[in-house]
Amino acid sequence: MARPRVALASRPVPESPNDYTAKSLAVVAVLVAEAVGACCDLSGMVRGRRVLVKPNLVRPDPRNPCAIVTDERVILALVRLLRDAGAAKVLVGDNPGYGLSLERALSCLSDFTKAVAACGGEIVHFDRDAPVAVANPDAFLFDPVLLPRAVAEADVLINVPKMKTHVHTLVTLGIKNLYGLVCDEQRMFCHRNDINAKVVDILRVVRPALTVLDALWAVQGQAPLSGAAVPDMNVIAAGTDVCAVDTVAADLMGIAASEVAMLRLARQEGLGETDLAAITVVGADPDTLRRVFARPVIGCAGAYDAVRVLEGGACFGCLSALRHALDKLASEGAFAGREPVTLYVGVPMPERRNLRNVKGELWCFGACAAPLAYDTHHNTGLAHSIPGCPPHILDFYKAYKGAGGKLF
Repeated sequence: MARPRVALASRPVPESPNDYTAKSLAVVAVLVAEAVGACCDLSGMVRGRRVLVKPNLVRPDPRNPCAIVTDERVILALVRLLRDAGAAKVLVGDNPGYGLSLERALSCLSDFTKAVAACGGEIVHFDRDAPVAVANPDAFLFDPVLLPRAVAEADVLINVPKMKTHVHTLVTLGIKNLYGLVCDEQRMFCHRNDINAKVVDILRVVRPALTVLDALWAVQGQAPLSGAAVPDMNVIAAGTDVCAVDTVAADLMGIAASEVAMLRLARQEGLGETDLAAITVVGADPDTLRRVFARPVIGCAGAYDAVRVLEGGACFGCLSALRHALDKLASEGAFAGREPVTLYVGVPMPERRNLRNVKGELWCFGACAAPLAYDTHHNTGLAHSIPGCPPHILDFYKAYKGAGGKLF
């Protein structure tokens, strides 16, 4: 079997993703063409075919906060490159997040949607057509998978992720970007430690022909919602094996593939190459590009003085959702002027009080912690529950902000 090839293209890119002109768009176009040309025969892959480009458009406004979504310049450059390579049709689509339609996500980006059209592309809204059920008999747990009709009807899928760390999964690169193909009704189940198996199950039925990774501006730390931008990464990576691309990208972030659960599972299931020594890296020298990214902290205990968190038998699903909420509240100054509260997450110890001293109101986060609210502390008048297994990342955020000093 031939060694997978991952191409790296790098040079200084002027301007920012939020405020760019034709000057930097031209530089990005050269980088994208250089990386793609060094890893595959693009014309042979797409000529005369219907191509779906799947970027990461995770928030309502991809310009705020900066750098958490695929850079518009990369998308526009790739759409034009695909049309020049002879693609019959180029579609651009995503399912940005639970309860968030692409129409809403792009509602404030009319200039971008017009630019996509000017480059020869077309925005496709995954939620406007009934999904297609795809059998996944070899899955760990995700069978069948409901996929957008645009995915099922595409001849070629091109994956365009962003380089980011991630509170829940350590990194979010090419494999994790496929989660944006999942319909809302299947979005939140298996969103705990088993999210890694779920994402690998998606890879079983959706194999991108090409992955073009945007690392012009990367994100480190408490990403995807509260991370810090790395504004001068200036890298485009491309390859036909998404696992190999993720392995090389993680290495550029100072993270080994063996640390990333979804890459370990993908290797075990034979879905791609994750041994850095078995991957041919061409183009820019990775030794000159490598950084040590700040890693996300998933634990919530002691993170913020206004919320006294006790972690019981909690999985990554609840810890990640809660940490997202706490980081977002802190970044908005929502803790200022509020009395401290106590928050319990995870399975309590049986036949024990678990919380002998409660400061302020008691919030029990997730289904596992609910017995504390309903059985142990219900007579105190202080206990409240955030349901879910796990709750959504914004459930506690919304409840805490809506409380305004008075709970429910």
